[in-house]
Amino acid sequence: MAFLDDFGKKLSTAADLAVDKAKDLAEIGKLKLDIAAEEKEINNLYIQIGKSVYFLEKENPDSVYAAECQNIGERLQRVAELQEEAEREKL
Repeated sequence: MAFLDDFGKKLSTAADLAVDKAKDLAEIGKLKLDIAAEEKEINNLYIQIGKSVYFLEKENPDSVYAAECQNIGERLQRVAELQEEAEREKL
């Protein structure tokens, strides 16, 4: 019987360790999700700053961002052309 008691204690200890490890992994997973959510929000804020700079500087030929603003303007024009073409294709 001592063998069974010893085995039962070891099994119980192993189960407790497994539960603790599962809790740790769950907490780490939650932290990683929280980190990812914060990083996504940071990236969204960077995008908003970039858009603000674009709209403030797009008409300023002396801007340090003049080349980038021109590139964005050209790409916006290309998007508009592609959208018009898509609309014509629908008809």
